[in-house]
Amino acid sequence: MIARIVTSIRRNAIAWLALFVALTGTSMAASHYVITSTKQIKPSVMKKLRGNRGTAGPAGPAGAAGSKGETGATGPAGASIKGNAGPTGPKGANGATGPTGEQGPSGGPEGPEGPTGATGATGPKGESGATGPKGENGSGGVGGYAHISAEGDVEESSGALVGITVATEPKNKAKEAEEGVYCISGLAGGFTPKDVQVTIDANQVGPETLATTPLAAVGKGENSSCPAATKITVETDGLAFEQNSKKEYELVEEGANEGFFIEVN
Repeated sequence: MIARIVTSIRRNAIAWLALFVALTGTSMAASHYVITSTKQIKPSVMKKLRGNRGTAGPAGPAGAAGSKGETGATGPAGASIKGNAGPTGPKGANGATGPTGEQGPSGGPEGPEGPTGATGATGPKGESGATGPKGENGSGGVGGYAHISAEGDVEESSGALVGITVATEPKNKAKEAEEGVYCISGLAGGFTPKDVQVTIDANQVGPETLATTPLAAVGKGENSSCPAATKITVETDGLAFEQNSKKEYELVEEGANEGFFIEVN
């Protein structure tokens, strides 16, 4: 019985103390302090007044769910740090060489060489072919050759001089005929000579004239009256004796029509 009373006092010490203060009223307040906190009680007394922990009461009903809080701001993305590449591993050792395979079978044996065939009979000799036509005489290794008479006729020609045209005694600036001037054009195939060689035909020189070395030029002669299309200009001169006013004879060189041979290359 006493144990229960002591236990009850320990459990309800604060409640009993509050009831005691209320019943004593102001009379106690006149001579004592009003206890408003357990801190005003001496610890040793508090230790005696403190009762044992009572049994836990039943759990209260669950409270209503609180409102959902606002969604927090998304934090910054974490930095992506790429790790350094690891060192290259050592090269593995070469594997052992496999054994050599067996050699395949060779071809069959070579057959024997056949016997040489008999020589055939010689065929009949064929007939000789017809002889070809004789070619024209060569020009002696030059591009063309011709013989031109004193009158300007082409008596013989070959190579680039076949079919040429020869104009004689063209008119000079005084509109007089110039003897011993030959303007040659119309060379075969548009041939353009680089060099001209002329030789006087002694059989076509006048009886009273001494022939001199002829002049030959490629193209129109500088002092001649040949047309612009002339390819070769030949001038033949002769020496003759003439009597002057003192009745003296002088050797004079003048143009004279003379036959000649011509070669071009």
